[in-house]
Order: sequence, then structure tokens, then C-alpha cells
Amino acid sequence: MYLVMLETNGNQRYIFSSPRLRENIGASAQLVCLKEWTDKALNETGANTAWEQNAAAHLTRTRGSRANDDDASDLNFIAEHTEWVSRASGKVIFMVKTEDRAKAVIGQVTRTALAQAPGIDVSGVYISMNDQSAVDEDLLKKVHAEAAAYTLRRSPAQARFSQMPFLTRAKDSSLPATPPLRCILPGGLKDEAADDIATAHSLPSRIKRYRAYWSRKGLIDLVTDTNTALKEEKNQDRLAPDPTKLREKLERAFSIGKENWPTDTSVPHSPDDSANTPADTSEQSAQQETKPEKDLERAEKALNAIEYPFQDGRTGKDNGDTHPTAAQASIKSPDTIALSKVAVIHIDGNGIGAIMRNLKAAVGCVPPEDFEDQLGCTPREPDALRRFVLTVSLRLDAVVTDAFATAWYDIAQWARQDRCAEQIDFTVVPVVPVILGGDDVTVIASGDYALPFAASFLLHFEKKTAADPLLKYLHAVSKICDEEGIFGPAPMTAAAGVAIVRRNFPFHIAYELAEKLVSRAKGVGKNQGCSTLDFHVLFDTTVVAPDDQLGGYRDFTTRPFRLVKRTSNSEAQTPTETPFGGPSDTSETPAPATWEDTCRRVARFKGFRRPDDKDDRLAPFPRTRSARIRKLLSDGKQEEVTKHWEALKKDVSVDSDIARGGPESLFDLLELADLLPSSYLQEVTGLTQPKDSTPTTSMSEEAHS
Repeated sequence: MYLVMLETNGNQRYIFSSPRLRENIGASAQLVCLKEWTDKALNETGANTAWEQNAAAHLTRTRGSRANDDDASDLNFIAEHTEWVSRASGKVIFMVKTEDRAKAVIGQVTRTALAQAPGIDVSGVYISMNDQSAVDEDLLKKVHAEAAAYTLRRSPAQARFSQMPFLTRAKDSSLPATPPLRCILPGGLKDEAADDIATAHSLPSRIKRYRAYWSRKGLIDLVTDTNTALKEEKNQDRLAPDPTKLREKLERAFSIGKENWPTDTSVPHSPDDSANTPADTSEQSAQQETKPEKDLERAEKALNAIEYPFQDGRTGKDNGDTHPTAAQASIKSPDTIALSKVAVIHIDGNGIGAIMRNLKAAVGCVPPEDFEDQLGCTPREPDALRRFVLTVSLRLDAVVTDAFATAWYDIAQWARQDRCAEQIDFTVVPVVPVILGGDDVTVIASGDYALPFAASFLLHFEKKTAADPLLKYLHAVSKICDEEGIFGPAPMTAAAGVAIVRRNFPFHIAYELAEKLVSRAKGVGKNQGCSTLDFHVLFDTTVVAPDDQLGGYRDFTTRPFRLVKRTSNSEAQTPTETPFGGPSDTSETPAPATWEDTCRRVARFKGFRRPDDKDDRLAPFPRTRSARIRKLLSDGKQEEVTKHWEALKKDVSVDSDIARGGPESLFDLLELADLLPSSYLQEVTGLTQPKDSTPTTSMSEEAHS
């Protein structure tokens, strides 16, 4: 027997070799094709024909031991394909009978990658298993060592595309440009985008851009199949496949009452509205003049209610009108409102790599009776390790997809509630999937729903791993290392980083910042045994280095936030809540706060009421004075901070939730007040929204006050 491993290399380089988001998505989709290419090669080379000899015995025993188990689909796959060891998105490991078949499979997969995904770096190695018929940890380490050695002595993937001085260079690339795909592919290609045909692109870019559409469609189909409640949103065309569609759908929603604008406002129409423009403009003007004023007032109220998250919308003056009318000065054109702040969300699981690096410890974490019940064999049987690795990879992939779909559905419900409260048609769920593979998740969302999505995903991920009969024992593998031991069941954890930027900000730079936020969150999460959430709002784009961006406020923020409260070994210590004016007011490095407590402070900061509050119209916390204190904090003027904070306590009835955080908490509260929608705060905290929740000062204004 021979053990074969095929993997993709340089994934980050391949995905982000272009600054274009569309190519990043297409590249990510190509990386997960490795499993499909390997399946096809195994069938066409006949390398999997010998697998059928052992499949029947395994399948009979598996089904007999778990005949009444509804969750045996992944176990049936393992039994029917007894030579599979691992099927991760960027790495596959399997066994074949002969050396010739190992070479044949590797050769066909690498040739397929070269033809279907030029520029991707796929390599394969194999080792002899000698007389062994089952895979153990030593064999896995040996095949990984062989792969590392082969990587050092082979040519890089970029060598496939040599540049010649007389060739036209591609746009956004140093590679040579190629003709459209319809001219170079066998049989042609009829559905390549018109812009791609007319632009000089390299061959890798053309294929990435073509694959991006199918990747986006496939992600939406996968998520809706996982969570059937999202099918209604899909049928109503409310799931946006890309940020451009998201912006267009939001603008369409904001155009409520557009046909009723006064004739002298000079509101420009977008190209999408040209088909719906009436031919008889005089008749349209007459209808506008006779329309009741209350409809216009309703439109004004709705637009003003949603204006603050979209600070970059332009008025008539911005469009060239030197003398705007009164209507123009008070009303922002719905056609020019754009999604000003978007967020790049990156989520990564904690301790996933430790499971594969310490398989002996991971197997030892699972009680023998549960191991046998879930895998159909005892931990000491020769086939136990193979079954364990394959099952864990399949279960993790399913849990991540399920958590992603459930979080997406949660955002749909909160967005619907907010749009209904603002009297605006609900046209789109403000989340766009980018990457969903293994334990890595990357999402683009509107700035005001990014943190709720990240928090919802983390909570669902913990809930679903805690409910899985196998995964619930793997949370402590990184602590055990190579020692044997069984820890009690607990959820697996993850870390999320949310980079909130302007709409046209380069995606790859925002992604790098989100990755840095994940790393910072992991430092807290792994230490305290909980999921963590970190975020950053990028106001100043002159400094884009992640370390420089995050280091300016580390002494007066409670980020990253912990998603759950824990104690003892399996739980993290909860920071002691200090009374008003206590030591936390002058602490140089505040302890990480829980997300639930932070949301409660944000709600009280915005004027949300408790059931026992006597005043039905509780005033929000004064933002101008809060912004002044935050500015003093950033300038390091601690004495001035204390002075203003004490004055604020005397003049304003400071809520106890806010008081416990001290003046340092205002840095986070001012940003979170504009980033957390009312529907989310109400559900998380149980508090009641204020009757008039329209903010009077925008976050961008306060950032520079």
C-alpha cells in the first residue's frame, strides 16, 4: 500500500495576487476543487477499484452498529471509501495499492489543475506503507515531511508563465495577456462577461473571474440547502451575491416615495430607473403636485431614519446644483445614497490545527464508549485513526456551514425588523459570503450588521460543536498536547475579526487587517477558553499597517470581547465589575469585557429603557461630551479625562452599566452605538428601544470633534 497526499500551496499568494475582489473569490473557489479533481482522477485511473473489496465488510459492520442513528451519513461515507484518510478543502490524503496508481493519480490531478486553474500550485507526494494496512500517526508525519522536502526542490508555480518583452502585459498583473476564453478553450465559451472580453487579462485572471460567478451562486445554494428558512429570502432575491448587488438593492430600498419628489429638486435618476421613467413628464409633474403632503413627509421620515449609517450619500449640491432648494437641503436624494461603510469579516477556529498535529491526544480526549458509538470501532483498532481524521474533517465542515447559514438567517430577521420600523421595503440581507471552506470564513457585510453577524456565528458555532457527540471533546487538545487524558465536554471556540472600512477601500488590505484582528482575538480566546470578537473602524487610511492601526488605543479599550463568561479550567475568569468611580476608571489595560455586557452598555448609552425605568423617554448619553473625553484619552491627558468624567457624573444621570466601564469604555461605546442596530440590541439585552432613536450626531463627525 502507498499513502498519497495532494495539497495546494501558497494559497494566500494565489488568492490575493490580484487586488480585485472578484478574482479573490474565483481563486478561493478553485482551491476547494481539489477534492473534485481527486475523485475524478481516482475513477479514471482505476485506483479506487481495489477499495470496493474492503468496503462491503466495513459498511455492513457500520450500519449494524448504528442502524438507528440518524447522523450516520458521514460514517457511511467512511465505510464505503475505506482508503480515504482526509478530505479537507486544500489537502487530501488517501491510500492506493500500487506505486504506478499513486503516480497516475498525482499526474492527472496536477494536469487538471494546470488546465482548469492556471497559476494554482498543486503538488503531490506518496510514500510506501510497507507491510502496514492501516494509517497511523507516524505515517502521516512521514508523508508531510516528504511533502515539505519536495516543496524545497521543485520549481515555483509562477515559472509556468514566463514573460517575453514583445507580449502585451495584462491589466493589474505582470503576466502576459491572453485572448478571451471563447477563443482559446475547446468549444469556446459563450457566457464570459462582456467587460472581461474587452479587457486585457492574463489567463489565471480570466479563469478566476469566470469562476467567481459560479462560486457566489454555489455558496448561496449551499447555505440555503443547509438552512431551509433562507430559501424564502433566496426566492425573493434578497440574498446578494456580491457587494455591487448589495449596494444596488439598498439604494432601491431607500428610493421609497421617489416618484413623489417635488419637481424643482433636480434629483438625478440612475440608469436602473430609466426603463421605469414615464414618457409623459408633464403628467408625472401633475401627479406630484396633487399628491398629499403626508406621503412626502413619510418619505422624509424614512430617509432621515436610515441616513446616519450611510454618511457618503450626496445631496443635490454635490451633484452640481450651486443653489439647492429648501427641499434639497433637508432631503437627501435616494438615488445617490450609497453604502458608505462595509466590513470584511474573517473568522477562524481555535485549536483546529492542534487536533491534526496531535492526533494521539485528540483520540484520547474522546471517551472509548463514545468513540466506538460514533466511529464504529474502538480507539485501539488499526482503522481507528483514519476514521477519526475523516469524521472530524467532515463534521467540522458541516458545523461551520450550519453556523454560517444560521447566522445569515439571524441577520435577515434583524434587518427585516429594522427596515419595517423605518417604513422601508426589505430588499436585501446585508451579508455577502466570500469564502466558506474548512474552519475559515470570510464575509463582506454592511457596517451596521457586521458585528451582529460575527457574534451570531460564534455563538452558533459553540452551540453546534457542543451538541456534536464527537467534537464536544476536542476543545482541549491544544492544552493536552501529547499527553493522554479526557476532558469534560465543552464547545469548541473561534475568533472573529471585523475590519470596517469605506466602500471602495481595497479588499485585500481590509482582509489583512481582519486577519490581524483575528490573531489578537485568538490570544485572548485560547488563554481564557472562549470565543472572542475584535473589530476596528478605519477612519485614517494614511496608516494601513495593522500593527500601527491597532496599537494607538490598546490602553483604553476592552477589545477583544469575550462571547461567554467562564470560570475554572474550562472557563475563563470573568473580570470583577468595579463600582462607579472604582479602580477600573484609571486602569491602564482594562480586562476583556463580555460581549453581552458591552451590548447592554451600548443600549443604555443609546437610551434603551429597562422595564423598571419610570421615564418613558430616557435621554441618550451625551455624545459630544463623550467624544471630547475620548479625544483626551487618545491624547494621553488622563487628568483632563478624570476632570471631565467627574463633571459628567454630576451633570448627567450616569447609568450604572456605563459607570462600571469608566471613561475608558466611551471609546468603544461611541463606535458601537453606530455599529449595532436597534433590533439586535433589543434581542440581546432585553431592553426596550427609545421612542425616538434617530441619532443627532454621526460617528464620523464625533471622530474628529
